[in-house]
Parts: sequence; structure tokens; C-alpha cells
Amino acid sequence: MEAENIERYGVAQLAATRKYSPESEHRRSFLSLRWLVIILASYLTLFSHLSSENFPILFTFVLLFAGTNIVLALVPEGWFEGSAGQRAIAACDALFVGATFYLLRSPETYLYVGFVLIFVLALVWRDLRLVLFSLLVVSVLFGVFNAFRIARFALSVSIEQFLTLSLFFVVSIFYVFLSTQLARDAKLSRAVLVEKRNAEIMVEITRGLSSSLKTRDILGVIVSRLCEVLNATDCSIIVTDPKTGSAQVMVNSSGAGKKEGEIALDSVPELKEAFDGRKMVFRDLDGHSVVAVPMVSQDAVISLIHVAGKNTGRPPSEGTIRFFEVMASTAANALRNAQLFEEVEHRARTDFLTGLPNHRYFQATLSAEVGRAQRHNHPLSLLMIDLDYLKIVNDRFGHPSGDMVIRTIAETIRQSCREFDFAARYGGEEFTVILPETPLAGAIHVADRIREKIAMVQFAGIGKVTASIGVSNYPMNALAKEDLIRVADQALYIAKNGGRDRVAYFNYQLITK
Repeated sequence: MEAENIERYGVAQLAATRKYSPESEHRRSFLSLRWLVIILASYLTLFSHLSSENFPILFTFVLLFAGTNIVLALVPEGWFEGSAGQRAIAACDALFVGATFYLLRSPETYLYVGFVLIFVLALVWRDLRLVLFSLLVVSVLFGVFNAFRIARFALSVSIEQFLTLSLFFVVSIFYVFLSTQLARDAKLSRAVLVEKRNAEIMVEITRGLSSSLKTRDILGVIVSRLCEVLNATDCSIIVTDPKTGSAQVMVNSSGAGKKEGEIALDSVPELKEAFDGRKMVFRDLDGHSVVAVPMVSQDAVISLIHVAGKNTGRPPSEGTIRFFEVMASTAANALRNAQLFEEVEHRARTDFLTGLPNHRYFQATLSAEVGRAQRHNHPLSLLMIDLDYLKIVNDRFGHPSGDMVIRTIAETIRQSCREFDFAARYGGEEFTVILPETPLAGAIHVADRIREKIAMVQFAGIGKVTASIGVSNYPMNALAKEDLIRVADQALYIAKNGGRDRVAYFNYQLITK
């Protein structure tokens, strides 16, 4: 239930985040500001040439100027925000604003050239100081203009024409300044939005990591969240061995089992570089981009995160890099804790001598298998295996030799079982095997195969060691866990009394006596 709530929370937060786009808001604000410049240019040029024969040319010019704004509203967002798009917009602005100044000029004067040069300079050096300098230039030019008028010099420029040029110049300069501020604000909003989203996802990932101590669950949380946050096409986590340098794909976003298995780090350059350098690596490849992030714990790389997405043409932002660093550090600690927990849990349920599950784990597994057999009405068999005359081996050759025999036969039993069977050490020289969905006849066949393989093992200086095996079956001669163990133990007693090195079982008549 908690995992489902976290999932719904994450989806809702991402949906709310995606409703607001700084890039879209920036484009709308920029185009609105540009419309003001276009409208002012249209007003100053068209209305002063209504009866002129050049009116159709001016009208076409205005339509072209307005058309560029319409085109900018339709171009892809990535191009509009990119450096190439911004250069193209600046060149277009320089062309049309310069043409507007030219149309507003007075014949045989070149005052407009100064305005054009300052505007182009403003496009190149976008700074508030330039705006203030531009206002100073207009003020100085206006003062010089009036000084010439006071000195009664003949000028072909009227005060109205000068003010017209000055008005359009000031508006154009402020258009450059405000558009720059809009771009900065959009960048800042985008950074804040990314930080907010990353913080929310980090909280979600931390909750997911703290809700489980299983390695695969933790890796699954990391992969699913990264794909969701980064809109990645593929995400994998590669668990590495710091001592040997070997690596294995444990979890892949493409689906369970897909692309999982051993992997050579040398075959993936970004993974190799991240593993050796212990730092995040970003690569822009043909058609896609990849990110490799090391998960470091106790000064060792225990895992690598490999993310592939669409080629954006831009390296990750500082916020994204910080997100990866914090996420990788948090996930590494959680993964290390999970590995330590699983190691402790494995030791707690494993027999130290044979490596087989111990008696306690056997009891828990048998309870679960009996419950499953009862629910689905499937057969279930149990083998109880006891080594014959092991006490003589201990007395004659010593307990180390007896331990060696137990270890070897434990491995023989393990290899003789099917993949879904469950072999365990019951205690001392006794072993047990749970055979799910196996009828009595099939269990007898498995038991006889195990007995024969044990008898075939030759121990140097000792010879052969045989085993006696008792078989019980649900529902043939036992209906509960305790019945299965008791009946298998009684059958083992029959095998021992019958001469050892044999398989014995109870039939229905014997169990009812």
C-alpha cells in the first residue's frame, strides 16, 4: 500500500510540474514584447507614407516583420531556446530594426546610422549599462541638435523626425534589454523547477529505498524513478565487484530479465570511465545521449547507473549533476545496507559447514510448501536422508574427515536435486529434501537417484559412504507439516533396520495402524 501511495504521489507531482514550462512562458513573453516593436515600427512607417507611392513596399516590409514573429511562434522549442536560434533571431532583429531606422531617416542625413550601430551593439552586448549609455547618447544628440538650431545652422532634420528616430531607438533598446531579462528569468525558473522536481524525486526515492532491505527492490526503485524523471529510453544498474572488476546487469528498465547478466566494462567506454574515475560521465552519441554514474560506498564503486535518452545536444545542468550525485550517494548507502542485511540473513539461514539451508530455514520453507500444496491441492513429498555409519568414520579418521564427507555429500545432494527442489541440512549427518508437486512414486525415484549418486562417491583413504532415505508424501500418508516429518523419519528408521543403503516409505495401511 505504501509503495502504491508513493507511486501516485510521484506521478501527481510530475504531472503538476509539467503543466508549467519556463521555456513556453519565455517564448510567449518574448513574442508579445516583439509584437510591440513590430506595431510601433508599423505605426511610424505606414502612417507617414499613406499617400506615398512607396506604401505597398512599406506594407510588404511590415508583413514580413510580422511574419517572422508568427514563424517564431511555430518553430520547435529546442531550436528557439538554442544558441543557433537566438543568433538567427538577433540577425533578423538587426535586419528589420535597421530597415525601420532607414525608412524613418531624413533624406541626405545619416543620423539613423548611429542609432542602428548602437542597436546592433546592444544585440551583441546585452547589458543594462548599454541601455543607460544609449539614453545618454540620445540626450547628447538631442542637445547637439538643439545647439545647432540655436546657432541657426541650417539642418535638414526636423525636431519631429529626430524624436521619431529617438522614440523607436529607445523602444528597440528596451526590447533588447527586456528580452534578455526574460531569457535570464526563464533560465532561472527552469533551474528552480529542476531543483524542485529533483528534491521531490529525491524524497520519493529515499522513501522507496527506506521501505525495503532487498537489493533488487532498491535497484528497481532507482531505475523506475530515473526513467520517469529524466524521460529516459533505457536505464540499467550494473553491480560491480571492486576486487575483481567484474560487472553484472542486475536491473534494466526494458523489463525483467531483459539485457541482464554479465557485462564487460571495457566494452562500454562511459561505464569504464565512470568506474575508474569515480565520477559522472556524460556522452552525446549519434541519436542519443548517455550518462554513467558511479555509486560509491566505503571508497569503492559498488554499482554503476547507466541512463540513455534522446540526444538533447546539451550537457546536463548543474542541478541535474547535483541530483545524480546526491541520488547516487543515497542509493549507494541504501544498497550497501541491503547487501549487508542480505548477507546476515543468508548466514542466519545457512548451515556453515555445508552451505545448505539450515534446520530453521527448512522448517519455514516446509510450512510454506505445505500451505501451498493444501491451497492448490497439489502433491508434496519429503525425503529424510541419513548417512550410514558416519560415526565410524569420525572415530577412525577423525572429525575433520567426517566434516569433509558431510560437505561432499551435501554438494552431491544439491547437484542431484531439480531446480525447484529444496535441499537442507537437518542436523548432524541428516539431510532433507522438499519435493514440491511430486507424487510418492516420483519422490521414490528421486530418492533412489540421490542414494545411488552418494554411493558412487569415493573418498580417499576412507572408501565409500552410503545413505538411507525415508520418503513421505502429502496427501498420501501425511496431511500436515509435522506428519510429513514424522512419517519420513519413521520410513528412514525402516530403511535403517532393513539393512541401510536403501529407500523406504510408508504405504497407506502402515500409516493407519
